[in-house]
Amino acid sequence: MRILHFVPDIGVANGVMSVVLNYFRAMPEDIKFDVMYFKECERDRRADIEALGGRVFKMNTPGINSFVSSELDGFFEEHRDEYAAVHIHAPYMTCLIAPKAKKHGIKKAAAHCHSTWYSLKPKNELRNRIFNVPTRFLADRLFACGRDAGRFWYGDDRNFTVLPNAVNCSAYAFTEEKKAAVRAEFGLTPNQLVIGHVGRVTPPQKNHPYLLRVFSEIKKLYPDAMLLMAGAEETDELRELAAGLGISDSARFLGRRSDIPQLLSGMDVFVFPSFKEGLPVSVVEAQAAGLPVLMSDTVTDEVCITDNIKRLSIEADPSEWAKEIEKVPDGPRAAAFEKVRKCGWDIADCANTLVEFYEG
Repeated sequence: MRILHFVPDIGVANGVMSVVLNYFRAMPEDIKFDVMYFKECERDRRADIEALGGRVFKMNTPGINSFVSSELDGFFEEHRDEYAAVHIHAPYMTCLIAPKAKKHGIKKAAAHCHSTWYSLKPKNELRNRIFNVPTRFLADRLFACGRDAGRFWYGDDRNFTVLPNAVNCSAYAFTEEKKAAVRAEFGLTPNQLVIGHVGRVTPPQKNHPYLLRVFSEIKKLYPDAMLLMAGAEETDELRELAAGLGISDSARFLGRRSDIPQLLSGMDVFVFPSFKEGLPVSVVEAQAAGLPVLMSDTVTDEVCITDNIKRLSIEADPSEWAKEIEKVPDGPRAAAFEKVRKCGWDIADCANTLVEFYEG
């Protein structure tokens, strides 16, 4: 059985693509995901998709003309009888994709939202909002990463199923061995304070400038503190800001990393001052690793799984965030992944919901 997933891009920094891959890895052996996208990225996840037995296809950027274009009709006809369902990770595209898929024999279409906004680009917001109107009538199943995202895109709670941005919880379990390996890689001592963050720089929703300002205040309290930012590529703007704050030597932009579970074990506190999120998987991963989390109050409280998470305002002075570091409890971390799993965030359990839809 093959399922065709539609995503805007397959970039390494795309959180939605990470969610799709997590679910792909959790599928039974006889279910494979193919992926169609329209936006090119310098670095992508093509190799990861193909390694799992999936295929990758590119379509033209969707717009008004897509409704009369024969591009998708040609694709679905060429691949007739190959797909049990289409799974659309940009709900506004449902009105374009679902009717064409069903016209060519695909029986099921799912829409899946991952945010609480129509677009980060103002010029696309109205278009996506209008395109989204018929989504609830065209999709056979509506999935949402969380309650707030589902209400934003679909309306009433009864219309959708929450499918969390789940993770392989046991992979994130804290161990002293992982911590020691990370500390050794970066030349850090066992007792040195390590602040952590996972998130891409573009689009700028992760609020890296504020993160650097918070860290500069933390350095005043803990002079030997280190900031590790996975997924973040250094830009001229951020380099200049770090230099101006005097933290260039202790703020590390790590770029893409394939060892996030290990990196999290090497951190002491996870800081996430994002402007807006659907449901950030990195915060779930941090909690599975037993990390205390400081995050912005603009992020949904649905992601607050453990008791060791604090929501703060990004309107506050960065020093207020720094002061919270002193209040963070230093407790055992090894069992945290079990709590996250028992609260319904383990990928193996959540994947069954998708399997039932695909096979039902």
